[in-house]
Formats: sequence, structure tokens, C-alpha cells
Amino acid sequence: MLRCDWSNRIRPGVGHGRNNLLNSGDPADRPCWMDSWVHFVTELQSTFGPHDPIADAEHQLEHLRMKDAHRVTRYIVDFNRLASQVQDYGDGALCRLFYSGLPDRLKDEIARVGKPLTLHGLRALCQEIDARYWERKDEISRTTKSQPPSSPTKPSNSGGNSSNSGQEKSKTGNSSSSTNSGSSKATSNQSTSGSRPDLTNKLGKDRKLTADERKRRLDNNLCMFCRGTGHFADNCPKKTKKAKARAAAIAAESGKTDSTNSGANSESKKE
Repeated sequence: MLRCDWSNRIRPGVGHGRNNLLNSGDPADRPCWMDSWVHFVTELQSTFGPHDPIADAEHQLEHLRMKDAHRVTRYIVDFNRLASQVQDYGDGALCRLFYSGLPDRLKDEIARVGKPLTLHGLRALCQEIDARYWERKDEISRTTKSQPPSSPTKPSNSGGNSSNSGQEKSKTGNSSSSTNSGSSKATSNQSTSGSRPDLTNKLGKDRKLTADERKRRLDNNLCMFCRGTGHFADNCPKKTKKAKARAAAIAAESGKTDSTNSGANSESKKE
């Protein structure tokens, strides 16, 4: 079993020769920071710290920005730490730097209520606005959690709804078309009634000529049907045309009825 002698390693300056970096074997060459904590910290700062601490603090202070998701307390702590390291910065310059690093949500509220002229007043106002902002955020989150989740819609219901809406649309279209047809019929009736002469004072309750109108037409040799001259009611051309039109309409209706009956009979025979 190998054994190692640690005596030379524990005692500094023994057995190292040229590799002894601290030269602790010679008290005259021993560095002062090995015996003093203050000198040790100063040595660390001069070796590993910034070359110009004041200029570095000024640079960080000018580029310090508060994130929108952070609270203003964190920003104030970082700002005060850097502001204590700079020199020849007045209250107005520090107030300007503090305001430039704020997020838009705080700047908007400051613009609404008014910007303070001192750094102390600006910090107090930002703390109050930020506290109200986060309080409102908590209220919104609690309200959202307390609301029940909405039930998902079923595809079958959506299909039924779409079919129902389609039926409603078709009904609406039919009703509108019937309304349009009714209005067109009423318009046509009005136009035809407007073209016909007014016979209310010439016809009686039985829809026949009154005695005065009949006497007037006989005295003036007028037709009893159309009030025309040169013919009588027996050979009135208008009466003849009206009779022919009525006979043609009756014939057309009878033809349609015969064709419908024949089609029904043929279908019954096929069955």
C-alpha cells in the first residue's frame, strides 16, 4: 500500500522551489493581501472588476429597462444600486433616466395623472400604479377561474340546427314568394278593376240594369250588353267573344281532368 507524505504540501513554501507562486517562504516577498481582508478585496476588485467602475455604472444606468412582467420594486432596487455609484448626477437627470426605463403600461398611467418633478415623487407614483395593476390582474384571474367552462357543441346538434335553419329559410322563401304572388295578383286585380267602367249607378241589387238605364239605352238605340251602337244584345260582338272565351276555358279544364284520370288509371293498372 502506497503512503503519501502531505507535510510538504501543507506547509507553504517548502519543497516547491521555483513553482512557489506566492514565495511565502520569504517573509519579505509575502504579499500584503494575504494578511489583510481589506487588501484582499481590493486586489480582487482591481484584478477582476471593471476598469472604470463609474463609467460602467453610468452605462448600465442609461440602458436599464424594466420588463413588463416584472414589478416596479425590482426595478427601483437596481436603479438605486447603480445611482449610488455614479457621480455628478442631479435629481433631474436621475428622474429622466428612471422614467425612460419604465414600461409603457406605467408611462400611460403617468401621462394620464401627470408626471412628478422629483425622483422621490416619481418612484412613489410608480409604486402605487404598479400595485393597482397587479391587484387588478389578480382579480381578473380569480374571476376567470370561478367561471364554469363552456360545454362543447355536438356535431349532431349543429347538423340538426343547419337542417332546421335550411327548413326555416325554405319556409321563409315560400312565404315570401306567396306574399309576392299575392301582391302581384292584388295589383293585377286592381289594374283590371281600374280599367273597367264604374257600373254601380247602372246596376241594381240583382246585378241587372236599372229601369232608368234600360229606358235610356232603348231610347238611344244602345246595346243592352256593351252600350254600343249599331247592334243589339242578341248579336253583340263582345258578348260573343266572352262566350267563346268561357267555352274554351271549360274545355281546357275538362281536358286536364281527363288526362289526370287517365294517368291515375294507368298507374293503378301497373300496380
